Amino acid sequence: MKRVLTLFLSILLAVFVLAACGSDGDDSSGSAETAHGGDHPMSGMPSMSMSMPAGAGQAGGQEILISDFKYTLPGTFAPGEEVTVRNDDTAEHTVTADTGDLFDVEVEPGATATFTVPGQPGTFAFHCTYHPNMVGTLEVR
Repeated sequence: MKRVLTLFLSILLAVFVLAACGSDGDDSSGSAETAHGGDHPMSGMPSMSMSMPAGAGQAGGQEILISDFKYTLPGTFAPGEEVTVRNDDTAEHTVTADTGDLFDVEVEPGATATFTVPGQPGTFAFHCTYHPNMVGTLEVR
């Protein structure tokens, strides 16, 4: 009986230790990166960061949602506004301007990334470099 109780307590302790290790809620494994996984900023590119935990968008910023291989935009954006992109899919996606180097950000599955919209008003078409059928329009006013 004593052996069974010792085994039970050992298993219970192991369960508590494993639960404590996995539930701290701090996903600090992310790293800041620029577009396409590089560690160096591209000249002329807006600032970007990646791999924030899902739902941890910037305070006051708007969010572009990627879900079911489609973009959902909240409406218009202010010039120079920082925007969070949340990828709810199981595939990696990008938000890449169709022309110029205005913006280009990769978003890992289940992660978020941020980028700064162009500083001038206009309508900017974009796409996913991995899935050309994914397209959208960013309106800056």
